[in-house]
Amino acid sequence: MKRITRWPRGRTAGAAALGAVALLAAAVTSVQPAGAVPAAQAGCQAASFGVTPALGWLALTAPRTVTVGSSQLIKAEVTADAGVDAGAELRLGWSINGSAPFEGTFGPANFADHQEFFETRSTFALISVGAGTTTVQPFVRLSGAAAKRATVLHRCSSAEGNTS
Repeated sequence: MKRITRWPRGRTAGAAALGAVALLAAAVTSVQPAGAVPAAQAGCQAASFGVTPALGWLALTAPRTVTVGSSQLIKAEVTADAGVDAGAELRLGWSINGSAPFEGTFGPANFADHQEFFETRSTFALISVGAGTTTVQPFVRLSGAAAKRATVLHRCSSAEGNTS
């Protein structure tokens, strides 16, 4: 008899544990992953271009558009493969809603300087925006003597805000 009374208790505990595992598995598998960043908010370009001091500001990527429901900081990110001549640096600025680029206002201004080989450079900016739609676009210019040159290869940018 003792054996029979122990059996149901162990069986009940086992069933309870199995039920808890099943509930946990159901909760984990029913959670949906976050959606990808919408096309208007992110993209890449593969064509290369050269930069000289005489060219001034050049668009690094296409504009990115973000729509938010309240005033907040949005995060704009940019990455690119770049090569820069010795004695020069590639400067970064951000255009907001079609304005002239702001250099060093929202994040780092020195995007790339001379290295032995091309390197991937990445940075981000925190930009305060009001409710509604905002367009941001990264620009670069070369700071250095007139004969200096930089080359930008593959590049991507994105802009994200809190949309919930």
